[in-house]
Amino acid sequence: MFNLKREHFRDDYLYRFYQYGDTHSKIPSNLYKVLARKLDMISASENINDLRSPPANHLELLEPKENKIYSIRVNKQYCLIFKYENNEVNNLYLDPHSYNL
Repeated sequence: MFNLKREHFRDDYLYRFYQYGDTHSKIPSNLYKVLARKLDMISASENINDLRSPPANHLELLEPKENKIYSIRVNKQYCLIFKYENNEVNNLYLDPHSYNL
């Protein structure tokens, strides 16, 4: 299990949300429930392949692949981005995608 700790998060506000349920202006209120669930999934995972299920996670290895940066989808607009190396998650952050429609 990854057992997420402060050093695994890039941003303190996301760690405080995960650990204490603290809200922040960078986290939309409609994300609270699903974001907490996704962070719990990451923390409970034994390895990166555990995050392939459910398929709605859309686990993706981002380019360039040698950087070992992954994303899982929180909703249509937000993803959790993290580095996975040596069976450890680091630099975990919430990324609000900007789409040019």
